[in-house]
Amino acid sequence: MSEQHQLLSTRQAAKLLGVSVRTIQLWVEQGLLSAWKTPGGHRRIVQESLLGLLHKRQRLQPLTYVLCVDFDADFFKLLQALCQQWHFPVELQQARNTVDALLLMGERKPQLAIMGAVQQEVDLPLLLQELTKHQVKLALLSAEQPQLAIEIIWLQLPFDALQFKAELQKLLFARLQQAS
Repeated sequence: MSEQHQLLSTRQAAKLLGVSVRTIQLWVEQGLLSAWKTPGGHRRIVQESLLGLLHKRQRLQPLTYVLCVDFDADFFKLLQALCQQWHFPVELQQARNTVDALLLMGERKPQLAIMGAVQQEVDLPLLLQELTKHQVKLALLSAEQPQLAIEIIWLQLPFDALQFKAELQKLLFARLQQAS
């Protein structure tokens, strides 16, 4: 993610959080939000700190629901630990296989489904078509970039936590902008 996309003006931050520009300025002065000033004296808010503040304010209500399909328990715990470390307002749920994933999706629609690219019993183009129809993004964990006609998020193997963080940040800010 470029530096330009990681920063927000005080006005943008205020709109996303539903508060006044002065409140954002005060939160910066109090150290609740990380920011710096441009040579012209304008504050630029670090998106990651805004997500952390949002996480603290919404403790019980995650902004994004992520369904992890067919991962071992250790990898799922790693993803949970990373989201907690980054203070992202995300709820992760684990599905043992694609059938469990479909049942869980029937109960609660995720904004993102993450799975390994090698799924023997899954017709991936059909799955992508259905997920797209229901506005669920798909992230595939794979050593090689999948050649698919439909847009997906490709998470490289070996797993790169910073790439996952950047993709999750994009998703969170898209959700935040939808809500405001």
